[in-house]
Amino acid sequence: MPGRKFFAVLIALWTGFVFSAAGADSGVAFKHENKPQNLQALFELIHHTVHVRKDTKQAAALINALLPDEARTKKALKDGIEPDALRQILDMHKQLGSISPDAAPKLVSGPDQKMVRVHAATTEEIVRFAEDSVAYKAFPGGMRRIARQALRPGMTFYEVEYHERGKNAAVKFDLLYWDGRQWTMLGPVWRLFKR
Repeated sequence: MPGRKFFAVLIALWTGFVFSAAGADSGVAFKHENKPQNLQALFELIHHTVHVRKDTKQAAALINALLPDEARTKKALKDGIEPDALRQILDMHKQLGSISPDAAPKLVSGPDQKMVRVHAATTEEIVRFAEDSVAYKAFPGGMRRIARQALRPGMTFYEVEYHERGKNAAVKFDLLYWDGRQWTMLGPVWRLFKR
Protein backbone atom coordinates (compact mmCIF):
# COMPACT_ATOMS: atom_id res chain seq x y z
CA MET A 1 0.00 0.00 0.00
CA PRO A 2 1.73 3.21 -1.16
CA GLY A 3 0.99 5.29 1.96
CA ARG A 4 2.30 2.62 4.30
CA LYS A 5 5.97 2.52 3.27
CA PHE A 6 6.90 3.69 6.76
CA PHE A 7 5.27 0.66 8.38
CA ALA A 8 7.05 -1.70 5.98
CA VAL A 9 10.36 -0.17 6.98
CA LEU A 10 9.40 -0.52 10.64
CA ILE A 11 8.94 -4.25 10.09
CA ALA A 12 12.41 -4.39 8.57
CA LEU A 13 13.73 -2.48 11.56
CA TRP A 14 12.05 -4.88 13.97
CA THR A 15 13.74 -7.83 12.30
CA GLY A 16 17.10 -6.20 12.74
CA PHE A 17 17.72 -5.55 9.06
CA VAL A 18 18.30 -1.80 9.24
CA PHE A 19 18.38 -0.82 12.89
CA SER A 20 21.20 -0.21 15.25
CA ALA A 21 20.97 -0.54 19.02
CA ALA A 22 23.49 2.26 19.42
CA GLY A 23 21.92 5.70 19.64
CA ALA A 24 22.70 8.34 17.07
CA ASP A 25 24.29 11.65 17.96
CA SER A 26 21.42 13.74 19.29
CA GLY A 27 23.20 17.08 19.14
CA VAL A 28 21.03 18.30 16.28
CA ALA A 29 20.05 21.96 16.24
CA PHE A 30 16.28 22.15 15.92
CA LYS A 31 14.08 24.10 18.28
CA HIS A 32 10.90 22.12 18.97
CA GLU A 33 7.77 24.26 19.42
CA ASN A 34 4.18 23.18 19.95
CA LYS A 35 2.93 24.44 16.57
CA PRO A 36 1.92 22.43 13.49
CA GLN A 37 4.19 24.68 11.37
CA ASN A 38 7.12 23.65 13.56
CA LEU A 39 6.33 19.96 13.04
CA GLN A 40 6.19 20.58 9.30
CA ALA A 41 9.53 22.42 9.45
CA LEU A 42 11.08 19.48 11.31
CA PHE A 43 10.07 17.02 8.59
CA GLU A 44 11.23 19.42 5.88
CA LEU A 45 14.57 19.61 7.68
CA ILE A 46 14.80 15.81 7.86
CA HIS A 47 14.14 15.55 4.11
CA HIS A 48 16.66 18.30 3.34
CA THR A 49 19.25 16.67 5.61
CA VAL A 50 18.91 13.32 3.81
CA HIS A 51 18.54 14.42 0.20
CA VAL A 52 20.39 17.75 -0.06
CA ARG A 53 23.00 17.72 2.68
CA LYS A 54 23.44 13.92 2.44
CA ASP A 55 24.01 13.86 6.20
CA THR A 56 22.37 10.60 7.21
CA LYS A 57 23.89 10.71 10.70
CA GLN A 58 22.15 14.00 11.48
CA ALA A 59 18.93 12.80 9.82
CA ALA A 60 18.96 9.69 12.02
CA ALA A 61 19.46 11.90 15.08
CA LEU A 62 16.45 14.02 14.11
CA ILE A 63 14.29 10.90 13.67
CA ASN A 64 15.59 9.28 16.85
CA ALA A 65 14.60 12.39 18.80
CA LEU A 66 10.99 11.54 17.90
CA LEU A 67 11.13 8.04 19.40
CA PRO A 68 9.63 7.92 22.88
CA ASP A 69 10.83 6.43 26.10
CA GLU A 70 8.29 5.14 28.63
CA ALA A 71 7.62 8.56 30.20
CA ARG A 72 7.03 10.22 26.83
CA THR A 73 4.83 7.33 25.68
CA LYS A 74 2.62 7.61 28.76
CA LYS A 75 1.95 11.30 28.01
CA ALA A 76 0.00 10.20 24.91
CA LEU A 77 -1.98 7.49 26.71
CA LYS A 78 -4.96 7.83 28.96
CA ASP A 79 -4.64 7.28 32.69
CA GLY A 80 -5.60 3.76 33.67
CA ILE A 81 -4.71 2.17 30.34
CA GLU A 82 -4.70 -1.62 30.58
CA PRO A 83 -1.21 -2.79 31.62
CA ASP A 84 -1.06 -5.29 28.75
CA ALA A 85 -1.81 -2.58 26.19
CA LEU A 86 0.87 -0.32 27.66
CA ARG A 87 3.37 -3.19 27.65
CA GLN A 88 2.71 -3.93 23.96
CA ILE A 89 3.25 -0.30 22.99
CA LEU A 90 6.45 -0.04 25.03
CA ASP A 91 7.70 -3.34 23.59
CA MET A 92 7.10 -2.06 20.05
CA HIS A 93 9.32 0.96 20.71
CA LYS A 94 11.94 -1.11 22.52
CA GLN A 95 12.18 -3.54 19.58
CA LEU A 96 12.49 -0.65 17.16
CA GLY A 97 15.60 0.66 18.89
CA SER A 98 17.53 3.58 17.44
CA ILE A 99 17.43 4.39 13.75
CA SER A 100 20.86 3.99 12.16
CA PRO A 101 22.25 6.47 9.63
CA ASP A 102 21.87 3.78 6.95
CA ALA A 103 18.16 3.41 7.78
CA ALA A 104 17.29 7.13 7.78
CA PRO A 105 16.99 7.53 3.98
CA LYS A 106 14.73 4.46 3.82
CA LEU A 107 12.34 6.04 6.31
CA VAL A 108 12.15 9.53 4.88
CA SER A 109 10.91 9.41 1.27
CA GLY A 110 12.27 9.84 -2.19
CA PRO A 111 14.08 13.03 -3.17
CA ASP A 112 11.01 14.26 -5.09
CA GLN A 113 8.62 13.63 -2.17
CA LYS A 114 9.55 16.86 -0.44
CA MET A 115 6.13 18.38 0.16
CA VAL A 116 5.21 17.90 3.82
CA ARG A 117 1.57 17.85 4.90
CA VAL A 118 0.55 17.85 8.55
CA HIS A 119 -2.94 16.71 9.58
CA ALA A 120 -4.22 17.31 13.12
CA ALA A 121 -7.08 15.75 15.09
CA THR A 122 -7.89 15.48 18.77
CA THR A 123 -8.51 12.16 20.46
CA GLU A 124 -12.22 12.95 20.49
CA GLU A 125 -12.25 13.77 16.76
CA ILE A 126 -10.51 10.49 16.02
CA VAL A 127 -13.07 8.59 18.14
CA ARG A 128 -15.95 10.29 16.26
CA PHE A 129 -14.26 9.66 12.88
CA ALA A 130 -16.95 11.81 11.21
CA GLU A 131 -17.15 11.42 7.45
CA ASP A 132 -15.15 14.10 5.61
CA SER A 133 -13.36 15.17 8.81
CA VAL A 134 -9.56 15.43 9.02
CA ALA A 135 -9.54 12.35 11.24
CA TYR A 136 -11.54 10.40 8.66
CA LYS A 137 -9.47 11.54 5.68
CA ALA A 138 -5.94 11.50 7.13
CA PHE A 139 -5.83 8.98 9.98
CA PRO A 140 -5.87 5.18 9.50
CA GLY A 141 -9.23 3.51 10.15
CA GLY A 142 -7.87 1.36 12.98
CA MET A 143 -6.98 4.52 14.85
CA ARG A 144 -10.58 5.06 15.97
CA ARG A 145 -10.54 1.94 18.12
CA ILE A 146 -7.16 2.77 19.64
CA ALA A 147 -8.21 6.37 20.32
CA ARG A 148 -11.19 5.06 22.29
CA GLN A 149 -9.14 2.44 24.17
CA ALA A 150 -5.80 4.07 24.77
CA LEU A 151 -5.24 7.69 23.73
CA ARG A 152 -5.32 10.52 26.25
CA PRO A 153 -8.47 12.65 26.04
CA GLY A 154 -7.99 16.24 24.93
CA MET A 155 -4.68 15.62 23.13
CA THR A 156 -3.99 16.57 19.54
CA PHE A 157 -2.32 13.98 17.34
CA TYR A 158 -0.78 14.48 13.91
CA GLU A 159 -0.25 12.47 10.78
CA VAL A 160 2.69 13.73 8.71
CA GLU A 161 3.00 12.89 5.02
CA TYR A 162 5.71 13.38 2.41
CA HIS A 163 4.25 13.97 -1.08
CA GLU A 164 5.59 14.60 -4.52
CA ARG A 165 3.95 17.63 -6.12
CA GLY A 166 0.88 16.59 -8.10
CA LYS A 167 0.82 13.01 -6.78
CA ASN A 168 -1.24 11.39 -4.02
CA ALA A 169 1.09 8.59 -2.94
CA ALA A 170 2.76 9.45 0.34
CA VAL A 171 5.17 8.26 2.99
CA LYS A 172 3.38 8.68 6.34
CA PHE A 173 4.52 9.07 9.92
CA ASP A 174 1.79 8.18 12.39
CA LEU A 175 0.55 9.66 15.64
CA LEU A 176 2.93 12.47 16.39
CA TYR A 177 2.16 14.60 19.43
CA TRP A 178 3.60 17.27 21.68
CA ASP A 179 4.92 15.61 24.85
CA GLY A 180 5.31 18.85 26.80
CA ARG A 181 8.89 19.49 25.64
CA GLN A 182 9.22 18.21 22.08
CA TRP A 183 7.60 16.26 19.25
CA THR A 184 7.19 12.54 19.82
CA MET A 185 5.90 9.76 17.57
CA LEU A 186 3.72 6.98 18.91
CA GLY A 187 3.73 5.25 15.53
CA PRO A 188 1.32 2.64 14.09
CA VAL A 189 0.16 1.30 17.46
CA TRP A 190 -3.28 0.25 16.15
CA ARG A 191 -1.57 -2.68 14.42
CA LEU A 192 -0.65 -4.15 17.81
CA PHE A 193 -4.20 -4.77 18.95
CA LYS A 194 -6.79 -7.18 17.65
CA ARG A 195 -10.30 -6.00 16.91
